[in-house]
Amino acid sequence: MKRFSQNLFIGLIILTVSLSFIAPLPAADKLPYNLKAGMPYKGTKLTFLVHNAAQSQAQSKRVGEFTELTGIEVDFLMVPYPSLREKITADAVAGTGSIDLYCFLDGWGPSMTGFLVPLNDYLKADGIDLAEKLPPAYIKGGTYDGTTYGIPTRGHPQLLLYRKDLFQKAAVDVPKTWTELIAASKAIKDKTGRDGIAMYYGKGSAAQNLFIWYAFLKSAGEDIFNDKMMPTFNSPAGIEATQYYVDLLLKHNVASPGSKFFKEYEASQAVAQDNAAMVIVWWWHYGVLTNPDKAKAVVTTNMGFAPVPAWEGRGKATLALSMPVGISQSSRKKEAAWEFLKWLTNPDLEKANFMDKSDPKTRTIVVVQKKNLVDPEINALSGGMHKAAAASLAVSDTFPMMPEWPEVASALEVAISNIAGGADTKTEMDKAAKDVRAIMKRSGY
Repeated sequence: MKRFSQNLFIGLIILTVSLSFIAPLPAADKLPYNLKAGMPYKGTKLTFLVHNAAQSQAQSKRVGEFTELTGIEVDFLMVPYPSLREKITADAVAGTGSIDLYCFLDGWGPSMTGFLVPLNDYLKADGIDLAEKLPPAYIKGGTYDGTTYGIPTRGHPQLLLYRKDLFQKAAVDVPKTWTELIAASKAIKDKTGRDGIAMYYGKGSAAQNLFIWYAFLKSAGEDIFNDKMMPTFNSPAGIEATQYYVDLLLKHNVASPGSKFFKEYEASQAVAQDNAAMVIVWWWHYGVLTNPDKAKAVVTTNMGFAPVPAWEGRGKATLALSMPVGISQSSRKKEAAWEFLKWLTNPDLEKANFMDKSDPKTRTIVVVQKKNLVDPEINALSGGMHKAAAASLAVSDTFPMMPEWPEVASALEVAISNIAGGADTKTEMDKAAKDVRAIMKRSGY
């Protein structure tokens, strides 16, 4: 018995020494994009409500990569953009939790905060600093009263898109100021017979006639509201900016005659059909105007892009728009939804989708992240357009992030349309200001 105890003791010593040379078990592999290791939400199924844009179509094709990392499955519920807001509202009011994430227009956000989960604590817990990832205008588009409710995967700066061949025939340079744009437009009309620029002053399409107007207003040194949230767009500077904006059509006759009624799409089509030399639009239109299935051949092979012209001697400003993605308050899978949102907004996915040109349906894919906007490979493939977009975003702002904005925009939209139709600028802007003051006072300002 004594010998047995001694042998057992020696055996334990040998076993202990042997184990000391065995490497400890490795920790679970660290996952990219701050995703949680160990698949804690494996088997969860999420539903993502999004419009059927090229961006979402490309993301849905790669969502299997997310499932492999996390075990979470995601169903992309894609709807036409015009019905997106209605679908979000109907689901949020029903509160069934059947949809876990929404993609929404930044301007809708303030009226939807009750439907969305605040993301500040999630961002802090994972050490994510949006200021390092996104341009300020895109962050602003998903932030209301200091709280982040959405992170964009699609965003649009404004660019001047122009026909290089028509500029060469007219022997003019790409305009850097509004004065130069007027002069170039007149020369192009005289030398080529095309309209200088297609504008869009028409009403009835989500206030699109305010897009370029806002750039005129801001570069003139004015804004829509003062610090007390009362309208200032009818100030002398505001009246001047508005008059300058419509005078491209009314006084200088450099805009396409149809601009009085055009919406954004019609203005872009004026260029696509070889009727106009320039248009100021969201940058994704470049993908349309260089697409042989969407534009005439002479157009697709001669398109260029440049920053939006500035107000000579004053300043430069543009509008930016984004489509943030947020988590539904009624979702019963919020933690899993956050994992998906981290993956959806990672720069590698964004770049991979942009670089893949195998599907013609996704030609209009864009990038929003800072590192991708200046990425050499992305700019090589886009001819440097993303660097131009980064410059535009440096002077961009959004429309006011407030629940009352749709009502305010409606009043301004009608005023701009009326002015483009020949109504007196000051009279129309004063009337709009009166209506907006009533809206704001009713809301407690």
